[in-house]
Amino acid sequence: MTLTSLPVASLSDTALLTAAYRALESDRPDALFQDPYAQILAGERGQTLVQAMPGGTTGASGCAVRTAVMDELILQIIAAGKVDTVLNLGAGLDTRPYRLPLSATLCWSDCDEPAILNYKVKQLAAIQPRCLLESIALDVTDAVSRQTFFRAVGMVAKQALVITEGLLIYLTPEQVAALATDLYAQSPFHWWLTDLASPHALRYFQNSINSAADSSQATLQFAPAAGTEFFEPYGWRAVESRSLLEEGQRLQREILPPSLLAQLQTPEDWEIWRQMSSFVLLKRY
Repeated sequence: MTLTSLPVASLSDTALLTAAYRALESDRPDALFQDPYAQILAGERGQTLVQAMPGGTTGASGCAVRTAVMDELILQIIAAGKVDTVLNLGAGLDTRPYRLPLSATLCWSDCDEPAILNYKVKQLAAIQPRCLLESIALDVTDAVSRQTFFRAVGMVAKQALVITEGLLIYLTPEQVAALATDLYAQSPFHWWLTDLASPHALRYFQNSINSAADSSQATLQFAPAAGTEFFEPYGWRAVESRSLLEEGQRLQREILPPSLLAQLQTPEDWEIWRQMSSFVLLKRY
């Protein structure tokens, strides 16, 4: 049986792969988080995709660290009383509204393609979300639909957090700039949490994806050489940035294979990889 003949082939392979990685982390005795719904969403296809990736299950570490760090930052902002609305753009099969300790009055919008959202809602129909969850079919690259939705949210939100986990890397710089502009146009949108790749990381990640089957959906594009400064002309400034490599060390997860770590002989080599991927909290200014 080929990958493309497996069930739910219409869903994004990257969403299924991410769910499978989160399921693997949740099964560890020293798990950084518990996602009891990840395996339900990943299914057989997600597990097959894990095995198709170079290194198999070893790729789960980076996803686990990203998930754990973003969990921390989301809860940190919400706990400070700064957010009443969350927009999760490109939500994929993320289950944070179901598993994080969120207020029942928090408004959370999962935004993605209809097929992904319908699949997630169906699979989790028996699970009660912990907040006010709404699924919004939205193509984030469609400027008219995006602006219409943002305006609607901006009319009722007091302070909103926008999440683009795993999304920006698939957009062009022009698309990210347009998204940043439209987000800034809504004054209640105060915070923006995202992950950000360096040009070096882009090449590394793309090679890994190209080694797996059915990678046509996953062309990587956005990795600004300017880093977080890319967002400043559009009204957004980084207030916190965490390196994937350093957070992996903190959380005791090996991000790079030993063979590659052994090649990091100089401070310059280490710095290149330290900057390869980061988790960034942006604030409007």
